[in-house]
Amino acid sequence: MESKITLIPDQIIQFVNFINECCCVMEDEYVGEWICLPHGFLNNLTPFEEFSQHGTEKLYRLLYFIDKDEADLID
Repeated sequence: MESKITLIPDQIIQFVNFINECCCVMEDEYVGEWICLPHGFLNNLTPFEEFSQHGTEKLYRLLYFIDKDEADLID
């Protein structure tokens, strides 16, 4: 799967911090693919779309639930 991710400069640090948190919850090699997959918890938006449209609040909640085995990595 090939996707292009575009960030505005003000979002770069916040996005990198989010990616680092993803790496704590899942295998590093999978993060790039995961952020481009739609997820039911995000109303079928991809994590990147959720980040771009709404910020990180819901994404960090999803990562918390994934880490606690209360949500699936892929939904």
